[in-house]
Amino acid sequence: MNKPKHFLILIGILFFIVPKFFSQNKDNWEPVYLLVTGANTMDGVEACFKLAKCNNEDVVYIKFNNHNEYSVKLEWFDAVFTQELRWINKDGEGNKKTLIIPSKMEARGGCESNNTELVVKLKDFIVDKNNFKRFHTSQLTIVSAQ
Repeated sequence: MNKPKHFLILIGILFFIVPKFFSQNKDNWEPVYLLVTGANTMDGVEACFKLAKCNNEDVVYIKFNNHNEYSVKLEWFDAVFTQELRWINKDGEGNKKTLIIPSKMEARGGCESNNTELVVKLKDFIVDKNNFKRFHTSQLTIVSAQ
């Protein structure tokens, strides 16, 4: 008689507790999908993003980690994917971003960061941050900076 009761308790625990372990936490860095396979590393450079607030404004911080033995030059356009499953790209030539990262170094956006290339204001793409789903570095190119 106790087996059905224990089984229901176990199912309840699994239903309410386990999904929290696998859900995305917006306080952590998430991968920027650089390849069709979903990988966030391309040509030795790893890319991640994080949704945050800076000076009371919703922003996306970008982080690149150069795993190469040489400096690299990155060029890309910012893009935001919405909850309506729509990409919003800023791909005009004046919106192209460029960054050089030395060998084995990391470049990370932050509120106090002087590198504005790695801080994206959400209001430039969407009005409500709840409409934000993902960030992408559209048309990313990585070349040796030597």
